[in-house]
Amino acid sequence: MNRVLLSLLFVLATALAHAQGDVKSQVSAAISTGNVNALGDLMVPNVDLTVLDNNDYYSKAQAAQILRKFFDEHEPQGLRVEHEGTSKMGDSYCIGQLNTANGTFRVTYFLKKAGDSVLVKQLRIENTNK
Repeated sequence: MNRVLLSLLFVLATALAHAQGDVKSQVSAAISTGNVNALGDLMVPNVDLTVLDNNDYYSKAQAAQILRKFFDEHEPQGLRVEHEGTSKMGDSYCIGQLNTANGTFRVTYFLKKAGDSVLVKQLRIENTNK
């Protein structure tokens, strides 16, 4: 009985790690290309968003508007993930550099399990020269 339970827990943990990896790839791809619609689909209903000087909790619709404006002004040319891991709270995170037509920005995002999904709970796009 203990072996069955242990095996089941291992399978569940592996599935969660795989799901987080898939979402990380999807989020990174959406940021890399400036795909606001795909990014919005991967966010919690009220996301903690920092884009340059805008910093607050926003609905998906508000966050999409802010991100669309940023990507319109700073055309993405690729995201290079430099570090990823798991926070003390158990959330996955990625830190990287977003190259744009107007310079480079530091990007950080955190993922959390929400029901059966893994979604972005926090996204920061900041100047690298701060």
